Amino acid sequence: MIGQFGGRIIDTAGDGILAEFNSVSNAVECAVAIQDMMRARNAGTDPYRKMQYRIGINLGDVIYDDSRIYGDGINVAARVESLATPGGICISSKVYEEVRGKIDLSFDDVGEQQLTNIAQSVRRYQVSRPSGRLSPLAK
Repeated sequence: MIGQFGGRIIDTAGDGILAEFNSVSNAVECAVAIQDMMRARNAGTDPYRKMQYRIGINLGDVIYDDSRIYGDGINVAARVESLATPGGICISSKVYEEVRGKIDLSFDDVGEQQLTNIAQSVRRYQVSRPSGRLSPLAK
């Protein structure tokens, strides 16, 4: 799905995936499609066997060198992801400012928080969708 939304996987670690997108709107739409697909796959599954991803999205600089990628852009995304609810999508205020009013989603302001190893606090938003809306790729 990441490729279908113009993204590419740039790193994996354990059970996590780090992806970058050519559009922040595409990143959010991809996250919604992934979560919708997982909800559909989990339907009727025993609760202890359900898989629920947490997704965090940030807009920021990424630094590449010969052996690794790093930067506040990645650090904020990772910290925001850890604060998402299971099966949820949490975005930074930078992402919110770029996508609000451009895509058919709702956003709940969950407040500003100081994140580990990030100099300034970050306002976060939880992504919600209009009732009944599913991504076409999740079906």
